[in-house]
Amino acid sequence: MDGGHRHRIMASVDLVARLVDVAVFRGLCSLPSVELATALAEGGLRDRRPEEIPSLDRAHDIDAEAEFLDWYDTHPVNWTDAGFLSDLAEMTPTEGAEGLRLLSDLASPGAFRCWEGRAMLYLDVLLQREVRDLDDLYDETTWRDALAAVGKSEPNEYAEKVVLSWMAQREDLGETLDAKQDPRLMPTMEAHQEKADALHRTLQTADIPDLFLLVGRDWTDASAWGQGEWNLGRLIREGLP
Repeated sequence: MDGGHRHRIMASVDLVARLVDVAVFRGLCSLPSVELATALAEGGLRDRRPEEIPSLDRAHDIDAEAEFLDWYDTHPVNWTDAGFLSDLAEMTPTEGAEGLRLLSDLASPGAFRCWEGRAMLYLDVLLQREVRDLDDLYDETTWRDALAAVGKSEPNEYAEKVVLSWMAQREDLGETLDAKQDPRLMPTMEAHQEKADALHRTLQTADIPDLFLLVGRDWTDASAWGQGEWNLGRLIREGLP
């Protein structure tokens, strides 16, 4: 059990917070679409991909390339020399944003991923307020505030606060804190510590000007991925910032 009822009911869907290298992403978006696809099919852009952050989640080069190329092959639009991002205007926002989402993985050093319910718990502690619902969880203000708040604590200190908050929620719900009575207690506590630490470090890394943070909900319309000027739907409408 992860905490309150709010956290349990959304535990099956992942939140993804992907770090994206601005310069690499700009470069990929500006390549003519046919040139981009050909280069990816030949593994010719692997040296552009940012160095992986081992503690984060990232697809292997060949898997990220294959996912993008599968999407590309199913969208035989009139690809031009204007650049990949420009060509996406021919598609629906949902279709185009999915291509951008897949392309962002090729410009990423890694992503934080966890169940939405756990993410809400972690942000509650970081922001010192309750994340009310899914709209609040993915709101631009929530992530802007999270980036501002992360510098006020160290990863280990923050992870300990997350565990204490989780334990307090269990107590409030009448759940045991005795590991002998619940064999899942210690593994779950360790998972919270590991994930909270990873989120903290991801947010710290996202503060580097060369990166932006792309936050989205797994298995949903990619046009809603990203906040503010880096929202994928907005990029298709207005271009790169």
